[in-house]
Amino acid sequence: MILKGVNATQELGRFLGATLEPYDVLALNGDLGTGKTTFVKALAEGMGLDSEVTSATFTIVNIYEGDPSLYHFDVYRLKDEEEFFEMGGEELLDDGSVCAIEWADRIGESLPEEYLILNFERIDETTRRITAKGVGSRGEVLEKEVMAYENSRI
Repeated sequence: MILKGVNATQELGRFLGATLEPYDVLALNGDLGTGKTTFVKALAEGMGLDSEVTSATFTIVNIYEGDPSLYHFDVYRLKDEEEFFEMGGEELLDDGSVCAIEWADRIGESLPEEYLILNFERIDETTRRITAKGVGSRGEVLEKEVMAYENSRI
């Protein structure tokens, strides 16, 4: 789907955040500056979380308490997938929280059996293309939610 402007990315994030359930994992991929963190901020709003969401680049994971909680990972700075494992990342993915993982393609083998991949691509300064691909049954349900959202915008 094509999203024009920051508001469009935020609207998608809020919409998807309202549909998420415990254990849902979102694998967010895309170059720097394509809107991944902006999306996660809106995702937290959609989940009803009050916390100020910030980039997890230097902390690797930020935790926002709620029901369910949101774990916001940014694995860009990890040397390899083993480092994710050593920090307990796999356990965090399986504790009942919603997980949004920026640069998730770097830890592909550690991802659970069911998740939603969102690829962010810059078209120009204000326009982004986001594609969704569900993995496993729950991932496919979330992909259909994204498709329904896209169809509602037409």
